[in-house]
Amino acid sequence: MGIGGRRRKVKAVDHKRRATTGKMGGWFKRNAIDYLIIIVGTAMTATAVNAFYVPNQISDGGVSGLGIILLYLLHVPVWLTLIALNLPLLWLSHRLWGGRVSTRTVFGTVMLSLWVALLHWHPFTRNILLATVYGGVLSGVGLGLVFRSKGTTGGTDVVARFLTHVLPVSMGQGLLFMDVFVIAGFGVAFNPTHAMYSLIALFISSRAIDLVQEGIEYARAFTIITQHGDELSHRILQEMGRGVTHTRGEGAYTGEPRDILFVVVGRAEVTRMKSLIYGIDPDAFVVVGNVHEVVGEGFRKPPVEE
Repeated sequence: MGIGGRRRKVKAVDHKRRATTGKMGGWFKRNAIDYLIIIVGTAMTATAVNAFYVPNQISDGGVSGLGIILLYLLHVPVWLTLIALNLPLLWLSHRLWGGRVSTRTVFGTVMLSLWVALLHWHPFTRNILLATVYGGVLSGVGLGLVFRSKGTTGGTDVVARFLTHVLPVSMGQGLLFMDVFVIAGFGVAFNPTHAMYSLIALFISSRAIDLVQEGIEYARAFTIITQHGDELSHRILQEMGRGVTHTRGEGAYTGEPRDILFVVVGRAEVTRMKSLIYGIDPDAFVVVGNVHEVVGEGFRKPPVEE
C-alpha cells in the first residue's frame, strides 16, 4: 500500500472514531439530563410530602400515603416505608419494561426516599386547603417531570404505568384510580374530612402530571369539510404558512364529493383561520379541537431517542 493509501485509511479510521465519540457524547448528555430531571422531580415531590402533606395529615395516596398512615400509627419514618414497600414493585418494573426503565425506577425510588429523609422542611402552611392545593400541584409537577424522563418513583407509579398499557387511561388517571383505595383506608383510619381533602389533592396532582407530560393546550386542530378544498388549501399555505393534509370524502346523505382538510394552528391564529375559511366557503363544516402537544415542522422538534 502506498503512502496515499495509508493516509486515506488513517483518515477514515479517525473519522469513524470521532463519529463514535460524538454518538457516545450525545447518549451520555441525554441520559445525564434525564437523571438530573429525575433528581429535581423527586425533590419537588418530597417537598410536597414533608412540607404540605405530613404536617396537615393529608395522604397523597400510593406508597407515600401508606407511609404517612404508618408514621402516625406506628411512628415508622415515611422514607423507610417507601424503601420497604417498593422492593417487590421494582421487581415488577424490571419484569415488565426491562433494564433501562427499571434502572431509572430504582434511581427515582432511591432519590425520593433520600429526599424525604433529608428535606426536613418547616411546615409551609397549617391551612389544610392551601396544603391540599399547593401540595397537589408541587407533587404532580415533580412526578410529571420524573415520568417525562422515562422513570417512575416506584410504588403505585409502576402499577399506573402498567394500566396505561392495558387500559385507555393516562398516567395521571391511572395514579388517581390506584390512589383512591389508599385514600379510602386513610379515611377509615383517621378523619374522613382529611380524606376528602386528600382526594382533592390527588385530583390536582393527576392533572398536573398530565399537564407536564402532554403540555399546555397551546394549539388548535381544524378539520374542515368544504367544496373549495384546493383554493382553501392554497390560501392556508400561502397566507398562514401552515401545512395542510388534503383528502377526498363523500357526504353520506347527499352522496356529493367533499374535500376534507386537516390543519393545526396556534391559539393566536384561530380567529384568523376562521375568517379565512368562511371568507372562501360560508357553508364549510368546521370542527376545532384542543391539542396538548404538536411535534413536527412549525411546532416542537421531535424528541431524540436513545
